[in-house]
Amino acid sequence: MHYRLLTLTAISLLIAVYGCSGSSGNEKEGVSDEIKTEPESKNVFTENSGLISERISTAAINEQKNPMYSREEDSSYLYWLDNELIITDSTTKCNIFAMNVLYKAGFKCPDDYPLTYDLMDTAKFADILPVVKINSETDFRKGDLIIWNGHVIIFEYIIHYNDELYAMAWWAGTNQENNGVNIFNNVVHGRYPIYEGFIVRRPLLQNESKY
Repeated sequence: MHYRLLTLTAISLLIAVYGCSGSSGNEKEGVSDEIKTEPESKNVFTENSGLISERISTAAINEQKNPMYSREEDSSYLYWLDNELIITDSTTKCNIFAMNVLYKAGFKCPDDYPLTYDLMDTAKFADILPVVKINSETDFRKGDLIIWNGHVIIFEYIIHYNDELYAMAWWAGTNQENNGVNIFNNVVHGRYPIYEGFIVRRPLLQNESKY
């Protein structure tokens, strides 16, 4: 790649039997929720070229208001599976949030309940969530899913901060407290580090082959 990726040195996102990392949250997340309180001059970002789906951002804004993503709730509804109710216990819900947002925005979703472990398997879901190759930061598109083994975020745009690369993104399962600004129901709209070991999937609209 033509840009500097953060090196992951002290983080564990290996709880693959669930959708995300556990209730302790992501150790790399500490600065990501501060994005809306910083002067805009600190954030130099570039929107990606190509056709952008605003449906996903709109759905994410609305879905952030749903209390079922909070740590206090031990169950969640899977919209794309006819509102199937599942018990999540103390695990976070980044995968559920991502799929529910895609479904509400009119994008294709799997016929089952995919964990991040499943989403990392490039042999799966190629017809509805194709994996795209990222050679530079301009290859990301708004609405892309950036997936690690244990976490998934919904990408909006690139931010360069302190010579490091971040995504402005949506995700559920933050370890930080709700602040009434950009964190509601443990769902964040904020800055997230793009570190090594990820894949990117590009959602497809229900009635279109690409966007």
